[in-house]
Amino acid sequence: MLLSEWAKNNNARFSGLIIPNVFGPFGKPFYNSVVATFCHQISRYDQPILENDVPLKLIYVGELVNEIIELINNKDTTHYKIIPHTAEVRVSGILNLLLYFRESYQENGIIPKIKNSFELQLFNTYRCYMNLDNYFPRKYNVKLDERGIFVELSRSEISGQTSFSTTKPGITRGNHFHTRKIERFSVIKGKARIQLRRIGTDKVYQFFLDGNNPGYVDMPIWYTHNITNTGDEDLYTIFWINEHYNPEDPDTFFEKV
Repeated sequence: MLLSEWAKNNNARFSGLIIPNVFGPFGKPFYNSVVATFCHQISRYDQPILENDVPLKLIYVGELVNEIIELINNKDTTHYKIIPHTAEVRVSGILNLLLYFRESYQENGIIPKIKNSFELQLFNTYRCYMNLDNYFPRKYNVKLDERGIFVELSRSEISGQTSFSTTKPGITRGNHFHTRKIERFSVIKGKARIQLRRIGTDKVYQFFLDGNNPGYVDMPIWYTHNITNTGDEDLYTIFWINEHYNPEDPDTFFEKV
């Protein structure tokens, strides 16, 4: 290898990595990742084509970044280092999972069954390819009779944590993002504006919700987000997230929308 020889001759640090198939949010479809292509096609109801149903050795982009950081911190100078894969799945297995995510989540608003870290990573990847402008906010099915109203806030095939907040008029909560969490904001009373912005970009998505017509917005990973009370009364919001809050590992990074 040219760079390897250069490093030896110049007493420089160099690491040569053999990397498995990388997948994750915001990959370019129709380029070098079947996951990116399938996510793009399925979320838009295009017809994916299964050409070679072979097993794929995969690594999530976040796991790859951790491997690279560890190499840097350890001052590793291995010139031919094989990065191990973290999942092995047939192409048809990926396709079937993504079709399941579309049916369960995109079409019915149900948080799907997620059996392992690979499926969580794939689901979060899929959510990043959905057209947010045309999808959110989602309106709840309000059942009204002489007693009042009844609203089913969420269906989930996995466990999580549910929280509740009130927000005074004009106050904003949030301005942070997550890298692995599934989070839903449900507005049940008052008026709200929810803003999202993908990290590293300038476009701000704005969604307006009203408790008189309850609805929700889900937060994709790597989108900083906030919620503002735009009304004249207290805003009531219910938050659902797929993991219990852990102050030792909060997966919460502050950045203004």
